[in-house]
Amino acid sequence: MLDTFWALKDTYKIDGNGVIENGAVTQLPNFGILKCPDCWEPSRDAARYELANQLQDLTTTIEHFHSKIGRKLSEIHQDYSLSEELLYHTFRGFCENLKRGPLGGKYNQQAIWDRGNTLREIQQKATKFRDDIVAPFESNITRLANFVQNTNILECVASPFRLRYDLVYFQCRLITLEDALQVYQYLLKIEPADQHTSIIAQSLRIQIQEQSVGEGLSLGRKITASKSLHLKRIEVELRIIQIGLHMILKKLDIVSGLNVSASLSNIRELVQQFPDTAGKLLRTFISLRTYVNNGTIPTRFADLYTEDTKELAPLFKQHEMGKLQYCMHKHPFSASTFVECPECGTEVAPPTGLGH
Repeated sequence: MLDTFWALKDTYKIDGNGVIENGAVTQLPNFGILKCPDCWEPSRDAARYELANQLQDLTTTIEHFHSKIGRKLSEIHQDYSLSEELLYHTFRGFCENLKRGPLGGKYNQQAIWDRGNTLREIQQKATKFRDDIVAPFESNITRLANFVQNTNILECVASPFRLRYDLVYFQCRLITLEDALQVYQYLLKIEPADQHTSIIAQSLRIQIQEQSVGEGLSLGRKITASKSLHLKRIEVELRIIQIGLHMILKKLDIVSGLNVSASLSNIRELVQQFPDTAGKLLRTFISLRTYVNNGTIPTRFADLYTEDTKELAPLFKQHEMGKLQYCMHKHPFSASTFVECPECGTEVAPPTGLGH
């Protein structure tokens, strides 16, 4: 009776026994919240009717989540940028404050530990929001799309946000390990040398090695994921960080196992073929390749990034409701902020001139 009263047969495919078939949403409901025809209270006890209520707000709910996720990403990225600046500009003062001689061992060890944790809060904030909000949201959207099985209502999307939060984490790790390498190099130069300083330096070296190798392996898996989702810009950004970790290990005379030439070739192809997305990192790629070819390492990895490469993160918080669109690869993006998808963009014939 209620199915007929609320015209649910226009929303679901219902068999002769009144059972809603799997993947049976034929259209979004065009009525208000379902209410009992006798008492006019909202009907929320039966799952079949509550689902109809929720379907009415489906598009708006999804867009609200995308907006929230984008705003949080911009916020965390800003925190990362400020903390990176702090590390860079306090390095000299930090080194000058380290104590000489065996009595300074405990103080120096704690100071180095505290400095190494400068970006830890940002890392944790990024991974917690990714795990608590972004990952469940993306997984639930996929499950719901598989249930609905109607692309006019909801499609399975290739959301970039989980990997974008991963990217912030890896940016933090690269900067932290870069700073640790510089601290390690400074400790080796302290005169007069003492056993306590030497022990701290060697312990720091082991940590740099283990963490750089571990993060490099994790990056390989994230690069594979970005390729499968056609996230061209993210793939380039992840590869740049991976090469950065390789350069840190090389400075310690440790073989990373990364095929740097192949990775640079992959970056070169992407920045050429997708100039409006991956191509934003063209100058970063050229600078990085120069360092690799010269066997040197940047004084500051953040300086490899030009101002136009830093413009993307703040834009994620500028979404206007009603402007969510999807590109041909099913990446969601804000049409009020971007002319086209900021993750893949338009592919063009690769130009000549960048060499190998």
